[in-house]
Amino acid sequence: MCGRARCTLRVDAVASACGFQAPLRSINSDRYHPSYNVAPGAHMPVVHYDSKDKASKEPVVHCMRWGLVPSFTKKTEKPDYYRMFNARSESVHVKSSFCRLLQKSRCLVAVEGFYEWKKDGKKKQPFYVHFKDEQPLVFAALYDSWEDAEGEILYTFTILTTRVSKQLEWLHDRMPVVLGSQDLIHAWLNDDLSESALHKLTQPYEGSDMVWYPVTPAMGKPAFNGPECVEEIKPKAAIDGALAQLFGKQKARDVKTLAIGSSLKDEEILNEEEQKALLAGVEPDHDRSKVSQGEEVSELDLPQPQKTEVKNESYQHNQEGGGLGSSQDNSKQISTPQGQSEQEGSDGVPDVAQNEGLLPIDEKVGHSSALEPPHVNPDILTHPTKPMSRKVAVEVKDVKDAKKRRTIGTSKGSTTNNNAPTGGAKEKQSNLFSFFAKQ
Repeated sequence: MCGRARCTLRVDAVASACGFQAPLRSINSDRYHPSYNVAPGAHMPVVHYDSKDKASKEPVVHCMRWGLVPSFTKKTEKPDYYRMFNARSESVHVKSSFCRLLQKSRCLVAVEGFYEWKKDGKKKQPFYVHFKDEQPLVFAALYDSWEDAEGEILYTFTILTTRVSKQLEWLHDRMPVVLGSQDLIHAWLNDDLSESALHKLTQPYEGSDMVWYPVTPAMGKPAFNGPECVEEIKPKAAIDGALAQLFGKQKARDVKTLAIGSSLKDEEILNEEEQKALLAGVEPDHDRSKVSQGEEVSELDLPQPQKTEVKNESYQHNQEGGGLGSSQDNSKQISTPQGQSEQEGSDGVPDVAQNEGLLPIDEKVGHSSALEPPHVNPDILTHPTKPMSRKVAVEVKDVKDAKKRRTIGTSKGSTTNNNAPTGGAKEKQSNLFSFFAKQ
């Protein structure tokens, strides 16, 4: 079929394209607007014989609307130019809309090229078909006139189609009837056509000078007009193949993704500066020069947890105070990073060794208010090839805050008088004084 065409020819050039040397008289030429994207309903220049009587025939260039409206259409009916913009040449001699036009209403349509769409699943890619030397294509067509309710006469035409040529059968199963020689053009306009002569004239064009190339899908909209309609584009398969050869298959997919501006939905991670700042606050003693330079760090370079046997030296406030530890030997061996020595008391709360200082005591609850968070895998903190997620960053921040609180507890513990009576001892001393005062 043929539903879009390029017709930017001048009116006088249409006559010469159809083989007429002398200028021809034109009719309604002011209605014609050259376009790179002509669709049914638009005016196009058509060459036919204007004969007022059988004795005289005059060739003219008549601007008509593309899309046949038969003369027997009701006057009150709205014209539908998309209903019959093509006519199958195999059946025009039997259909009432066309057979009456074969003998007296044949015409020629000249265009620079036409568009056809290649279906690929749900996608359609348009191709521009034309002659290699940019000469106009001349189509076989039929025209008719129709009078509307207001008495205005409307001239319309339809383009004949035939089976597709061998070189274009990959694109579509139909193509317009191309009259590729002056003999065929003359026979279509002048000779009386029999069924056998019609069959001969409407054979598919098999010339090797017909070429094609893909164009932008934007020209699928009739409003899209201009030289951009006929600019050649590289098909998607050719782009993918070129990228695959240049960059490799994987890189080709990455480059194509960047080219179309697609965004990847990755896990939200910290950037490099945030990771460095967080690591510097948590583990200032570690050497991260390799990390900053982007080098890989072996697991052997990472700090390994050490197991230390801790003696039963739990912290006690006073003989009469409610302390954190217990005098019984129920210590358990626990593993701590960076060689810290801890033991777990009877109440399940880890006791920090003397070299790490004391934890602040919550007198109301009676246990530590700053427990050690779960151990964080040091590989997460220092390995440069594994991005740090927000969730892990929060866990690392908890470790940092816990160490700060422990440091504060150490400084407070160093200034506290261990021999001073605690809250429980003071209360018992007050009770003793009251007892002796009564006596």
